[in-house]
Amino acid sequence: MLQFDDQAGIYDKRTGLGASVVKQIARSVADYCRSYDDGLLLEVGAGTGEIGYFLQDIPLPYLGMDVSQGMLHQFRQRYETPQDVPQLVHTDANQHWPLEDQSVSVVFSSRAMHQLQHDHVVNELKRVCRPDAILILGNVKRDPQAVKTVMRKEMHKLLNQHGLQEKSGQSHRKQLFSTLHAQGAMRQSPITAARWTVNNAPIESINSWKNVDGIAGLEVNEAFKHQLLDRLQQKCESLYNDLSQPVESEEKYELNAITLNFNQQH
Repeated sequence: MLQFDDQAGIYDKRTGLGASVVKQIARSVADYCRSYDDGLLLEVGAGTGEIGYFLQDIPLPYLGMDVSQGMLHQFRQRYETPQDVPQLVHTDANQHWPLEDQSVSVVFSSRAMHQLQHDHVVNELKRVCRPDAILILGNVKRDPQAVKTVMRKEMHKLLNQHGLQEKSGQSHRKQLFSTLHAQGAMRQSPITAARWTVNNAPIESINSWKNVDGIAGLEVNEAFKHQLLDRLQQKCESLYNDLSQPVESEEKYELNAITLNFNQQH
């Protein structure tokens, strides 16, 4: 798994959703939590706290865990005093989760769960979740013709040519939910928590990939990465008249939830 310590200081600027959007997301997550009056709210991949900061009003104790100390440092900087900081745990979620058995009522993860090993997540959910707990996964959905969608699709094609496959949040979620559903979990209808308009230029995607370790969630050496990005730029020059010209499109943040049935007493 890629480490995000070096990106922590610029992460929200590079991929952040903005305060208005995350407040809407937090309200939607809070709606899911109304059925629970005990147990923890666990955020897997808490990151810089962009969303987690606004989950503090939910009447469940919050615990955020993340693999990056740098990200959690940024999370803590949101608070005026150390006493205000919620429980944050530095841990690799691909290892044992440092939580008591059957202690969690709500599990939330935003754009992070696809980085984790499928079977391990299922096993840890079985261990830490209370009866009738809920798992909520959030992700950004874009128009098929949006600049970021097209750029990611073209990058995916280049990676495939080299026998590599981008980590997909959507495919991971489908696999995870299918496994849980086969074990009796009940899927809920997706919820659109927020919509907004963006103006993105193709060159912004290329520059963003240049400024982070790896590419599209994969660990590759820098020479190979720049070779891919050069080829991507050449390809996209035939798709767009001007790579620096922004194109408007709509994005939305979707929440997919599934009610679990682990640890039921029969």
